[in-house]
Amino acid sequence: MQHKRNILVIADAYPQPDTASGDLRFYSLLMLMAGKHQVVFCALNANGTAQRHNEIGAQFEQAGIALGVVDLPHVLKHFSPDIIWLEFYHHVRPDFLGLFERHCPQARIVVDSVDVHFSRLETKARLTGKPEDEAAARQMKTHELAAYARADMVIAVSEDDRQLILHELPELPVEVVPNIHAVPAFPDPAKRRYGELVFVGGFKHEPNVDAMLYFCGEVMPRIAAAHPQARLKIIGSHPPHAIQALASENVEVLGYVPETAPYLESAYISVAPLRYGGGMKGKVGEAMSYGLPVVTTSFGAEGFGLQPEKDLLIGDAADSFAAQVITLLDDADIYSRLAKSGYEFIERNYSVPAVERMLDSSLQRLENLPYRRTSLAQRLANSILNIYARHIAWRLS
Repeated sequence: MQHKRNILVIADAYPQPDTASGDLRFYSLLMLMAGKHQVVFCALNANGTAQRHNEIGAQFEQAGIALGVVDLPHVLKHFSPDIIWLEFYHHVRPDFLGLFERHCPQARIVVDSVDVHFSRLETKARLTGKPEDEAAARQMKTHELAAYARADMVIAVSEDDRQLILHELPELPVEVVPNIHAVPAFPDPAKRRYGELVFVGGFKHEPNVDAMLYFCGEVMPRIAAAHPQARLKIIGSHPPHAIQALASENVEVLGYVPETAPYLESAYISVAPLRYGGGMKGKVGEAMSYGLPVVTTSFGAEGFGLQPEKDLLIGDAADSFAAQVITLLDDADIYSRLAKSGYEFIERNYSVPAVERMLDSSLQRLENLPYRRTSLAQRLANSILNIYARHIAWRLS
C-alpha cells in the first residue's frame, strides 16, 4: 500500500495546459500527485528564485498544492521532501544538488524527461544533414545523459523513449508515465464537417513549424486536387510569420484558441505530418480521444503502441500522406472503423485512470529502490558549486 509522501516539484515555469501537450501532461500529473501526496511546486528562475504566482498557481492552491516562495533554499528550510521531481534534465544542476545534499540528503531525485531531447535533435539532423545540427545533437546527448545518471529514477513518456535511455544507461531505473487524455463521450459523427482537416500544435516547438510548411507546400495541393472542397485549420499558439503566410482559400490559420474541443468535435480528419521529433505527440492522442481519425507519419505515431491501418493511418512521403487522407475522404467504412478503434485505444491506455495507475506504480518502485550514496568528494564538489552559484555566479550573469 503506497503511503503519503512529501513531493517537491521543480520546473521552469507554471504549466500552460491550454497551449502545449507537454504542459497539459505536467499539469495533470501534478493534480494526480496532489490527490494522494503532499506536493510543493516551485517555478524557478535561472538564479533559483521563485516566480510570481499566476492563475495556474491559484488552481494548484485550490487542489492542495503549496507554492514555493522566495527561493529554493527557503523552500527546503520549510519543507522536507521524500521525493524531488525535476521537470526536464537541466534542473540537475550542481547548485541544486548541493542544496538537496545539505537539506534533504535522503530525498529521491526523479527527472521527468518529457521527451528524450537528444533523440529529437538526432532525427532533425538526419532530416537536414547539417553539421551544426549533428553537433547540437551530440552536445545535447552528453548533457542529457549526464543529468539522467545523477537521478534515482528517470520518467519517460513512452516505452520507445525508455529503451533509448536504457540503451545508454542500462542500470538506471526508468519508468513510463505517458501523456494523459481526458476522454469525453464519443462525439456525434453527424456534427463533423466533411473535408475539414485540422492540425493542433504550439509553434514554439520547431517540429510543428516544419510540419505545417511541409504539409501546405507538398501535401495539401495533392489533397485539394482530388477534393477541392478540402480545408485545413491550423491551430496553435505563437504562429510565426511563415505560418501566418500559409493562409489561403484552402488554409485557415487560427493561432491560439482557448479550447481545442469544439474544433476536434467538428473536424473530419486530424493531420500530424511531423518529419522529426521525439516522445509522444499529444496532438495525435488528443484527436483520437475525440473519435477523430488521424493521418500522421512514423514520427507522429511513435511511442503509443498503435497499429497502422487499424488505429490510424501513416504516410511518410508527401504522396503517401495525401493518399491516406484521400482514403478517409473516399471510404466511409474505413473512416468509421479508424475513428472507433483509435478512440477505444486511447480510452484503454491513456485515460486519466490508466495513467494514474502508471504514476502510482512508478512512485512505489522508487520507494523500494536502495538509497544511492554520494561520495565525500562529490558532496564537497556540490557544496563548492552551490556556494559559487549562490554568491558569485549570479553577479556575473
